[in-house]
Amino acid sequence: MASAERKLRALHVISGDLWAGAEVQAYTLLSHLRSYCHLKVILMNHGRLYDECQALGLDVEVFDETQLNSFQILRSLCRAVRAFGPDVIHTHRQKENILGTLAGRLAGCRRSVRTSHGAPEFESKGLRKLRVKLDQWIGRHWQQCVIAVSEDLAKQLGRIYPERHITVIHNGIDRDRLAAQVGPSPFEPGSVHVGIIGRLEPVKRVDLFLEAIPRITQKAGMSDFRFHIIGDGKLRPDLEARARALDIHERVEFHGHRPDVPTCLAGLDLLVMCSDHEGTPMVALESLALGTPVVAHNVGGLTEMLSGQTELLVGDHSAEGYANAVTAVLPNLHKMDVTLEKRYTARQNAEATLALYQRVLD
Repeated sequence: MASAERKLRALHVISGDLWAGAEVQAYTLLSHLRSYCHLKVILMNHGRLYDECQALGLDVEVFDETQLNSFQILRSLCRAVRAFGPDVIHTHRQKENILGTLAGRLAGCRRSVRTSHGAPEFESKGLRKLRVKLDQWIGRHWQQCVIAVSEDLAKQLGRIYPERHITVIHNGIDRDRLAAQVGPSPFEPGSVHVGIIGRLEPVKRVDLFLEAIPRITQKAGMSDFRFHIIGDGKLRPDLEARARALDIHERVEFHGHRPDVPTCLAGLDLLVMCSDHEGTPMVALESLALGTPVVAHNVGGLTEMLSGQTELLVGDHSAEGYANAVTAVLPNLHKMDVTLEKRYTARQNAEATLALYQRVLD
Protein backbone atom coordinates (compact mmCIF):
# COMPACT_ATOMS: atom_id res chain seq x y z
CA MET A 1 0.00 0.00 0.00
CA ALA A 2 1.25 3.52 -0.78
CA SER A 3 2.28 5.54 2.23
CA ALA A 4 -0.26 8.13 3.37
CA GLU A 5 2.65 10.59 3.78
CA ARG A 6 3.55 10.68 0.09
CA LYS A 7 1.77 11.01 -3.19
CA LEU A 8 0.83 7.82 -4.94
CA ARG A 9 3.01 6.99 -7.95
CA ALA A 10 1.18 5.98 -11.14
CA LEU A 11 2.71 4.86 -14.43
CA HIS A 12 0.55 5.20 -17.56
CA VAL A 13 1.30 3.21 -20.71
CA ILE A 14 -0.41 4.55 -23.84
CA SER A 15 0.04 4.08 -27.59
CA GLY A 16 -0.05 7.78 -28.50
CA ASP A 17 -0.13 7.09 -32.25
CA LEU A 18 -3.30 9.14 -32.79
CA TRP A 19 -5.00 12.19 -31.31
CA ALA A 20 -8.43 10.58 -31.10
CA GLY A 21 -10.94 9.97 -28.31
CA ALA A 22 -8.81 7.64 -26.18
CA GLU A 23 -5.76 9.90 -26.42
CA VAL A 24 -7.73 13.07 -25.67
CA GLN A 25 -9.31 11.40 -22.64
CA ALA A 26 -5.94 10.09 -21.43
CA TYR A 27 -4.50 13.59 -21.72
CA THR A 28 -7.46 15.12 -19.86
CA LEU A 29 -7.10 12.55 -17.08
CA LEU A 30 -3.34 13.08 -16.78
CA SER A 31 -3.68 16.87 -16.72
CA HIS A 32 -5.92 16.66 -13.63
CA LEU A 33 -4.44 13.56 -12.00
CA ARG A 34 -1.02 15.23 -11.74
CA SER A 35 -2.36 17.31 -8.82
CA TYR A 36 -2.94 14.11 -6.86
CA CYS A 37 -0.20 11.72 -8.04
CA HIS A 38 3.40 11.50 -9.16
CA LEU A 39 2.99 10.49 -12.77
CA LYS A 40 5.17 8.93 -15.41
CA VAL A 41 3.87 8.44 -18.95
CA ILE A 42 5.26 5.97 -21.45
CA LEU A 43 4.09 6.22 -25.05
CA MET A 44 4.77 3.88 -27.94
CA ASN A 45 4.68 6.60 -30.58
CA HIS A 46 5.69 10.21 -31.04
CA GLY A 47 2.78 12.48 -31.86
CA ARG A 48 0.50 15.12 -30.43
CA LEU A 49 -0.04 13.30 -27.13
CA TYR A 50 3.71 13.37 -26.53
CA ASP A 51 3.81 17.11 -27.29
CA GLU A 52 0.85 17.81 -25.02
CA CYS A 53 2.34 15.79 -22.14
CA GLN A 54 5.64 17.63 -22.49
CA ALA A 55 3.81 20.96 -22.46
CA LEU A 56 2.23 19.93 -19.14
CA GLY A 57 5.69 19.21 -17.73
CA LEU A 58 4.95 15.50 -17.28
CA ASP A 59 7.71 12.90 -17.11
CA VAL A 60 7.13 11.28 -20.52
CA GLU A 61 9.19 8.81 -22.56
CA VAL A 62 8.61 7.19 -25.94
CA PHE A 63 9.51 3.56 -26.65
CA ASP A 64 8.86 3.83 -30.37
CA GLU A 65 7.05 0.76 -31.71
CA THR A 66 8.08 1.71 -35.26
CA GLN A 67 11.72 1.26 -34.20
CA LEU A 68 11.52 -1.38 -31.46
CA ASN A 69 9.95 -4.84 -31.46
CA SER A 70 7.74 -6.03 -28.59
CA PHE A 71 10.60 -7.71 -26.71
CA GLN A 72 12.70 -4.54 -26.86
CA ILE A 73 9.74 -2.46 -25.65
CA LEU A 74 9.18 -4.95 -22.82
CA ARG A 75 12.81 -4.64 -21.68
CA SER A 76 12.57 -0.85 -21.78
CA LEU A 77 9.34 -0.95 -19.81
CA CYS A 78 10.93 -3.17 -17.17
CA ARG A 79 13.79 -0.70 -16.75
CA ALA A 80 11.31 2.19 -16.50
CA VAL A 81 9.22 0.40 -13.86
CA ARG A 82 12.29 -0.33 -11.73
CA ALA A 83 13.53 3.26 -12.05
CA PHE A 84 10.19 4.96 -11.33
CA GLY A 85 8.86 2.51 -8.72
CA PRO A 86 5.12 2.93 -9.38
CA ASP A 87 2.47 1.90 -6.89
CA VAL A 88 0.12 1.15 -9.79
CA ILE A 89 0.40 0.76 -13.56
CA HIS A 90 -2.48 2.06 -15.70
CA THR A 91 -2.65 0.75 -19.27
CA HIS A 92 -4.72 1.81 -22.28
CA ARG A 93 -5.53 -0.52 -25.21
CA GLN A 94 -4.44 -4.03 -26.05
CA LYS A 95 -0.69 -3.95 -26.72
CA GLU A 96 -0.10 -1.62 -23.80
CA ASN A 97 -2.21 -3.84 -21.53
CA ILE A 98 -0.07 -6.86 -22.35
CA LEU A 99 3.39 -5.30 -22.30
CA GLY A 100 2.74 -2.83 -19.47
CA THR A 101 1.26 -5.42 -17.12
CA LEU A 102 3.90 -8.04 -17.94
CA ALA A 103 6.68 -5.50 -17.35
CA GLY A 104 5.14 -4.66 -13.99
CA ARG A 105 5.08 -8.31 -12.95
CA LEU A 106 8.71 -8.80 -14.02
CA ALA A 107 9.93 -5.56 -12.42
CA GLY A 108 8.13 -5.73 -9.08
CA CYS A 109 4.83 -3.83 -9.53
CA ARG A 110 1.91 -6.23 -9.34
CA ARG A 111 -0.88 -3.63 -9.09
CA SER A 112 -2.30 -2.80 -12.48
CA VAL A 113 -5.53 -1.45 -13.98
CA ARG A 114 -6.69 -0.76 -17.52
CA THR A 115 -9.14 1.57 -19.22
CA SER A 116 -11.33 0.06 -21.91
CA HIS A 117 -12.17 3.03 -24.12
CA GLY A 118 -14.65 1.21 -26.35
CA ALA A 119 -15.79 -2.08 -27.82
CA PRO A 120 -13.66 -3.83 -30.48
CA GLU A 121 -14.30 -2.47 -33.98
CA PHE A 122 -13.70 -5.72 -35.87
CA GLU A 123 -13.51 -9.47 -35.34
CA SER A 124 -9.96 -10.70 -34.89
CA LYS A 125 -8.50 -13.69 -36.70
CA GLY A 126 -5.28 -15.70 -36.62
CA LEU A 127 -2.42 -14.30 -34.53
CA ARG A 128 -4.47 -11.19 -33.76
CA LYS A 129 -7.12 -13.41 -32.17
CA LEU A 130 -4.45 -15.04 -29.99
CA ARG A 131 -3.33 -11.59 -28.86
CA VAL A 132 -6.94 -10.74 -27.93
CA LYS A 133 -7.14 -13.93 -25.84
CA LEU A 134 -3.84 -13.10 -24.10
CA ASP A 135 -5.03 -9.57 -23.41
CA GLN A 136 -8.25 -10.87 -21.87
CA TRP A 137 -6.41 -13.44 -19.75
CA ILE A 138 -4.12 -10.73 -18.39
CA GLY A 139 -7.13 -8.53 -17.64
CA ARG A 140 -8.79 -11.34 -15.69
CA HIS A 141 -5.78 -12.66 -13.79
CA TRP A 142 -3.03 -10.04 -13.60
CA GLN A 143 -4.92 -6.75 -13.44
CA GLN A 144 -7.07 -5.73 -10.50
CA CYS A 145 -9.60 -3.60 -12.38
CA VAL A 146 -11.01 -2.86 -15.82
CA ILE A 147 -12.35 0.69 -16.16
CA ALA A 148 -15.35 1.00 -18.48
CA VAL A 149 -16.22 4.48 -19.75
CA SER A 150 -19.98 3.78 -19.86
CA GLU A 151 -22.56 1.50 -18.24
CA ASP A 152 -23.26 -0.12 -21.62
CA LEU A 153 -19.58 -0.95 -22.12
CA ALA A 154 -19.43 -2.36 -18.59
CA LYS A 155 -22.23 -4.79 -19.50
CA GLN A 156 -20.31 -5.89 -22.60
CA LEU A 157 -17.11 -6.33 -20.61
CA GLY A 158 -19.05 -8.40 -18.07
CA ARG A 159 -19.08 -11.19 -20.65
CA ILE A 160 -15.27 -11.29 -20.51
CA TYR A 161 -14.22 -10.23 -17.00
CA PRO A 162 -15.55 -10.96 -13.50
CA GLU A 163 -18.10 -8.37 -12.45
CA ARG A 164 -15.99 -7.44 -9.42
CA HIS A 165 -13.17 -6.43 -11.81
CA ILE A 166 -15.23 -3.79 -13.64
CA THR A 167 -15.68 -0.17 -12.55
CA VAL A 168 -17.47 2.56 -14.50
CA ILE A 169 -15.65 5.90 -14.64
CA HIS A 170 -17.12 8.24 -17.22
CA ASN A 171 -14.85 10.26 -19.48
CA GLY A 172 -14.42 13.84 -18.38
CA ILE A 173 -14.17 17.28 -19.99
CA ASP A 174 -12.20 20.31 -18.85
CA ARG A 175 -14.74 23.00 -19.76
CA ASP A 176 -12.44 25.95 -19.12
CA ARG A 177 -9.61 24.57 -21.23
CA LEU A 178 -12.06 23.65 -23.98
CA ALA A 179 -13.68 27.10 -24.05
CA ALA A 180 -10.25 28.75 -24.21
CA GLN A 181 -9.51 26.88 -27.45
CA VAL A 182 -12.53 28.24 -29.31
CA GLY A 183 -11.78 30.83 -31.99
CA PRO A 184 -13.90 32.64 -34.60
CA SER A 185 -16.22 30.31 -36.49
CA PRO A 186 -14.62 28.84 -39.62
CA PHE A 187 -18.02 28.51 -41.32
CA GLU A 188 -19.77 31.11 -43.44
CA PRO A 189 -22.57 33.02 -41.67
CA GLY A 190 -26.19 32.78 -42.77
CA SER A 191 -26.31 29.02 -43.28
CA VAL A 192 -27.30 26.09 -41.08
CA HIS A 193 -24.14 24.07 -40.46
CA VAL A 194 -24.50 20.35 -39.73
CA GLY A 195 -21.40 18.22 -39.25
CA ILE A 196 -19.89 14.90 -38.36
CA ILE A 197 -16.46 14.65 -36.73
CA GLY A 198 -14.29 11.55 -36.45
CA ARG A 199 -12.11 9.04 -38.21
CA LEU A 200 -13.30 8.12 -41.69
CA GLU A 201 -13.48 4.42 -40.83
CA PRO A 202 -16.34 1.92 -41.24
CA VAL A 203 -17.49 2.00 -37.60
CA LYS A 204 -18.24 5.75 -37.78
CA ARG A 205 -20.83 5.22 -40.57
CA VAL A 206 -20.21 8.49 -42.38
CA ASP A 207 -21.98 6.81 -45.31
CA LEU A 208 -25.26 7.11 -43.38
CA PHE A 209 -24.58 10.80 -42.80
CA LEU A 210 -24.08 11.36 -46.54
CA GLU A 211 -27.17 9.38 -47.48
CA ALA A 212 -29.23 11.37 -44.96
CA ILE A 213 -28.31 14.72 -46.54
CA PRO A 214 -30.70 14.62 -49.57
CA ARG A 215 -33.47 13.49 -47.24
CA ILE A 216 -32.75 16.33 -44.76
CA THR A 217 -32.80 19.02 -47.43
CA GLN A 218 -36.01 17.63 -48.94
CA LYS A 219 -37.83 17.20 -45.61
CA ALA A 220 -36.74 20.57 -44.22
CA GLY A 221 -37.51 22.43 -47.43
CA MET A 222 -34.50 24.69 -46.87
CA SER A 223 -31.71 25.64 -49.24
CA ASP A 224 -29.23 27.20 -46.83
CA PHE A 225 -27.70 23.98 -45.43
CA ARG A 226 -23.97 23.32 -45.35
CA PHE A 227 -22.66 19.90 -44.31
CA HIS A 228 -19.19 19.31 -42.91
CA ILE A 229 -17.11 16.14 -42.59
CA ILE A 230 -14.16 16.75 -40.28
CA GLY A 231 -11.58 14.00 -39.97
CA ASP A 232 -9.56 11.70 -42.19
CA GLY A 233 -9.14 8.00 -42.83
CA LYS A 234 -9.01 5.23 -45.39
CA LEU A 235 -12.62 5.70 -46.50
CA ARG A 236 -12.22 9.30 -47.62
CA PRO A 237 -11.91 8.58 -51.39
CA ASP A 238 -14.97 6.30 -51.29
CA LEU A 239 -17.00 8.82 -49.31
CA GLU A 240 -16.09 11.67 -51.64
CA ALA A 241 -17.17 9.50 -54.58
CA ARG A 242 -20.42 8.72 -52.75
CA ALA A 243 -21.10 12.45 -52.25
CA ARG A 244 -20.67 13.01 -56.00
CA ALA A 245 -22.94 10.08 -56.81
CA LEU A 246 -25.63 11.51 -54.51
CA ASP A 247 -25.17 14.92 -56.19
CA ILE A 248 -24.57 16.58 -52.83
CA HIS A 249 -20.88 17.39 -53.30
CA GLU A 250 -21.55 21.12 -53.58
CA ARG A 251 -23.23 21.14 -50.16
CA VAL A 252 -20.64 18.93 -48.44
CA GLU A 253 -17.13 19.94 -47.46
CA PHE A 254 -14.50 17.34 -46.59
CA HIS A 255 -12.15 19.19 -44.24
CA GLY A 256 -9.76 16.35 -43.46
CA HIS A 257 -7.97 16.47 -40.12
CA ARG A 258 -8.26 19.81 -38.34
CA PRO A 259 -6.40 20.84 -35.18
CA ASP A 260 -9.18 23.29 -34.19
CA VAL A 261 -11.96 20.82 -33.40
CA PRO A 262 -13.35 22.90 -30.48
CA THR A 263 -13.71 25.90 -32.81
CA CYS A 264 -15.45 23.71 -35.40
CA LEU A 265 -17.81 22.26 -32.79
CA ALA A 266 -18.74 25.72 -31.52
CA GLY A 267 -19.35 26.85 -35.12
CA LEU A 268 -21.72 24.00 -35.95
CA ASP A 269 -25.45 24.30 -35.37
CA LEU A 270 -25.75 20.54 -34.98
CA LEU A 271 -23.39 17.57 -34.63
CA VAL A 272 -24.48 14.15 -35.93
CA MET A 273 -23.00 10.84 -34.73
CA CYS A 274 -23.93 7.74 -36.72
CA SER A 275 -21.40 5.25 -35.27
CA ASP A 276 -22.36 1.58 -35.08
CA HIS A 277 -21.13 1.60 -31.48
CA GLU A 278 -19.39 4.00 -29.09
CA GLY A 279 -17.96 4.06 -25.58
CA THR A 280 -18.25 7.61 -24.26
CA PRO A 281 -17.07 9.66 -27.25
CA MET A 282 -15.05 12.75 -26.37
CA VAL A 283 -16.32 14.70 -29.38
CA ALA A 284 -19.90 14.37 -28.11
CA LEU A 285 -18.88 15.51 -24.63
CA GLU A 286 -17.00 18.47 -26.10
CA SER A 287 -19.96 19.38 -28.30
CA LEU A 288 -22.40 19.43 -25.38
CA ALA A 289 -19.92 21.31 -23.18
CA LEU A 290 -19.77 24.01 -25.88
CA GLY A 291 -23.56 24.16 -26.23
CA THR A 292 -23.88 22.42 -29.62
CA PRO A 293 -26.68 19.80 -29.73
CA VAL A 294 -25.83 16.24 -30.79
CA VAL A 295 -28.14 13.94 -32.77
CA ALA A 296 -26.72 10.49 -32.11
CA HIS A 297 -27.29 6.76 -32.48
CA ASN A 298 -28.97 5.43 -29.33
CA VAL A 299 -26.06 3.22 -28.37
CA GLY A 300 -23.30 2.87 -25.79
CA GLY A 301 -22.38 5.88 -23.69
CA LEU A 302 -24.42 8.17 -25.96
CA THR A 303 -27.59 6.72 -24.46
CA GLU A 304 -26.49 7.79 -20.97
CA MET A 305 -25.12 11.13 -22.11
CA LEU A 306 -28.37 12.17 -23.82
CA SER A 307 -30.79 10.49 -21.39
CA GLY A 308 -32.31 13.88 -20.53
CA GLN A 309 -32.84 14.81 -24.20
CA THR A 310 -34.22 11.66 -25.77
CA GLU A 311 -35.38 13.53 -28.89
CA LEU A 312 -31.71 13.66 -29.86
CA LEU A 313 -31.32 9.87 -29.75
CA VAL A 314 -31.85 7.86 -32.95
CA GLY A 315 -33.17 4.31 -32.68
CA ASP A 316 -33.62 3.83 -36.43
CA HIS A 317 -29.96 3.36 -37.44
CA SER A 318 -30.49 4.29 -41.08
CA ALA A 319 -30.16 7.33 -43.33
CA GLU A 320 -33.92 7.86 -43.02
CA GLY A 321 -33.73 7.62 -39.23
CA TYR A 322 -31.03 10.30 -38.97
CA ALA A 323 -32.81 12.54 -41.50
CA ASN A 324 -36.03 12.32 -39.47
CA ALA A 325 -34.23 13.13 -36.21
CA VAL A 326 -32.35 16.10 -37.66
CA THR A 327 -35.41 17.66 -39.29
CA ALA A 328 -37.46 17.13 -36.11
CA VAL A 329 -35.04 19.14 -33.95
CA LEU A 330 -34.27 21.90 -36.48
CA PRO A 331 -37.20 24.20 -35.58
CA ASN A 332 -36.11 24.34 -31.91
CA LEU A 333 -32.39 24.06 -32.47
CA HIS A 334 -31.40 27.38 -30.92
CA LYS A 335 -33.90 27.10 -28.06
CA MET A 336 -32.54 23.80 -26.78
CA ASP A 337 -31.05 23.72 -23.30
CA VAL A 338 -27.85 21.79 -23.99
CA THR A 339 -26.33 20.52 -20.75
CA LEU A 340 -23.59 18.16 -19.62
CA GLU A 341 -23.87 16.39 -16.26
CA LYS A 342 -21.29 16.78 -13.49
CA ARG A 343 -20.18 13.15 -13.79
CA TYR A 344 -18.60 14.07 -17.14
CA THR A 345 -16.22 16.69 -15.72
CA ALA A 346 -12.45 16.18 -15.79
CA ARG A 347 -12.18 16.72 -12.03
CA GLN A 348 -14.77 14.05 -11.32
CA ASN A 349 -12.94 11.66 -13.67
CA ALA A 350 -9.57 12.24 -11.97
CA GLU A 351 -10.96 11.93 -8.45
CA ALA A 352 -12.75 8.68 -9.30
CA THR A 353 -9.55 7.30 -10.85
CA LEU A 354 -7.50 8.25 -7.78
CA ALA A 355 -10.07 6.56 -5.52
CA LEU A 356 -9.77 3.44 -7.66
CA TYR A 357 -5.98 3.43 -7.33
CA GLN A 358 -6.26 3.69 -3.57
CA ARG A 359 -8.81 0.88 -3.47
CA VAL A 360 -6.56 -1.35 -5.57
CA LEU A 361 -3.65 -0.72 -3.18
CA ASP A 362 -5.62 -1.44 0.02
